[in-house]
Amino acid sequence: MKKNIAGLVVYVLALMCVSQLYAQSNASSPTTRNEIGLVIGATEVPSIGLADGGAIHLNSSLALGVEYDRQVLGRRTALFGGIDFVASPFDVKASFPSPNVSPQYAYLFLSPNIRLKFNQGGALQPWLLFGGGYADFAPAQPHAGGVNVAGAGNAGTLEFGGGLDTKPLVRLGGISLIGKLPIGARLEVRDFYSGQPNYGVPTDGNRQNSIVLTGGLLLRF
Repeated sequence: MKKNIAGLVVYVLALMCVSQLYAQSNASSPTTRNEIGLVIGATEVPSIGLADGGAIHLNSSLALGVEYDRQVLGRRTALFGGIDFVASPFDVKASFPSPNVSPQYAYLFLSPNIRLKFNQGGALQPWLLFGGGYADFAPAQPHAGGVNVAGAGNAGTLEFGGGLDTKPLVRLGGISLIGKLPIGARLEVRDFYSGQPNYGVPTDGNRQNSIVLTGGLLLRF
């Protein structure tokens, strides 16, 4: 009974929130509904525990990302639907791995999501994000152990995080069909909770966190 009441309360609150966003979107239609983020930063992966004890310690890696979002509801408090792409041009490298452990792996994440942005149109615009999609890992072959790790890196992923956008800081002119393109800034922290690459040795779990810290440009049109 208590669970039913709690579920009803959550449903009513969610309905009220969506209704408010819908009312705001009808009150005034924004001139720009689309956003593209071009970001760069680093990915941090916590140490991976091994089934027989010990751990694999992973170094930071360069992360590059492209993000597309479209505003679907709201005005000051706005709901966006979009998709994030994050990949590393340099492999995530293990720190002093044993010979039977994969020494490095490449990755990419492709994740549809929803983004709830507050103070839309203001100087500073904080937001929260939740989504899920596809993760792909390409581990390098261990130097010993006789385990083939190639082609064993596809997995699903959850994505959640938050960030801060700014109002347009500059306007880039001379672009046909777009006119003067407003460009702001974005800072963000996201966690991709996914399956693991094949490290070549048994680990004490089958999931891992990839924490991506990035910043860059936000284009609106």
